[in-house]
Amino acid sequence: MLDCTTAGDRVVKTVCGALCVAFLAAMGIGCERVDLNTYYTSAERMDKGLVVILPGIEGESAANQDIRRGLDEGGVPYALAIYRWGFPLPGIGLFMNQTDTAGNRRAARELAERIVLYQTNFPGRPIFLSGHSAGGGEVVFTLEALGELGAEPVEGAFLLAASISSDYPLHAALRMTRRGLVNVYNPEDDLLNTGAVFFGNVDGGHAPSAGRTGFQGRYEKLYQLQITGAEIGIFGDPHYIATNASLIAERGPLWLNSETWPPPPPGR
Repeated sequence: MLDCTTAGDRVVKTVCGALCVAFLAAMGIGCERVDLNTYYTSAERMDKGLVVILPGIEGESAANQDIRRGLDEGGVPYALAIYRWGFPLPGIGLFMNQTDTAGNRRAARELAERIVLYQTNFPGRPIFLSGHSAGGGEVVFTLEALGELGAEPVEGAFLLAASISSDYPLHAALRMTRRGLVNVYNPEDDLLNTGAVFFGNVDGGHAPSAGRTGFQGRYEKLYQLQITGAEIGIFGDPHYIATNASLIAERGPLWLNSETWPPPPPGR
């Protein structure tokens, strides 16, 4: 176990940071998969917990960097790792990331295996998953893969404008969370509407996206939050409102810090 919480001088902290990078590389999510910004993935943070942020089909972008920045500005002390799960190719890579369901499930299983390794080396630390757009589907696939691997459940998961079919069954994914799954959706998200019709959701279905309509089924531990620009006073592309750093900083820590979901309103 990496124990750098009492490190006092620069030399020791540098060594601890190197150990953290080495550990991430051993997990198989090194330079090609994770942004190893040592501020967000330091040994001190890794020893406290882990938030894995899965981008959409575009790969790492300002949207997922805003999610990470918002969590940090909100005071979340855990490692904040952006996981690059798709093909890093412009054009055709975007299409493949959206439509290669079998490949996306393989990528999710790879991530699940890395999470199991983290659980082994950092037992008892909280783990959360967050996915935007197609990354939301990858979150669900990863939870399912964790169950297949016989892993310990993670604390919870967040789907932001998720490109996954609204009729997709969530029983297997929800079993692998202790607190539940939060689905943030926006009925004004026309990008998801167009994508579902012409290309399908990341699960291969063509039903309306859960990131636009919410999930159709009712499940214990599923929390569905509708947001629009008018409701929260943040305007812009509806597909990216849920990734706004200020919004994440305000609301994200409420969920991560609460042992029971939904969390109490601020100030209570």
